[in-house]
Amino acid sequence: MTTIRPLSLDEVDPKLREMLQPTVDRLGYFGEFFQYVGHAPGVVTGFMQYSGALKGALPDDLNEAIALTVCTELGFAYERIQHERLSLKLGLDRAWIATLVGRSDEGVLTPAQDHARALALAILADRLDDARAALAALASETSEAVAISALFQVTRFRDVCSVGRLLDMKLPVGSIFSEEPLDNAR
Repeated sequence: MTTIRPLSLDEVDPKLREMLQPTVDRLGYFGEFFQYVGHAPGVVTGFMQYSGALKGALPDDLNEAIALTVCTELGFAYERIQHERLSLKLGLDRAWIATLVGRSDEGVLTPAQDHARALALAILADRLDDARAALAALASETSEAVAISALFQVTRFRDVCSVGRLLDMKLPVGSIFSEEPLDNAR
């Protein structure tokens, strides 16, 4: 358990609260990630700008492939569940999501999605040669800009998972594959 006190939305810096309000409205709740990181409004503002730049630089399917892969591999249900739900909202297939979270092998990944997933897995396992090969394959399949953006997005999701796991964050909604909220266990 952390000694960092979660903040209510009313306690968050007014400028940060204004920036976070669309996310809160979209999700329907003020998530623990923002409850904790709200203690550092300048840091979280910069982080949100960075996050937005990365999300804008990647097609939705690659962003979600990376998110689901990293969050599953690191065992962080909080972020994985959010991205399961977002993937559905984006129109991505349930079988595709199940494949990326290790519940099935029925979903078909495109070559670019497969390279992005391989890049994420190699980075997380600290297999640099494999990561370089996956990065090159992704660049060849898409573009150098997309490949570099994917590289940064893998590390951003790794950091989000590290912060969330350390602070033992829980999500008030469950996985799309179950009706009950999950903790941070796989």
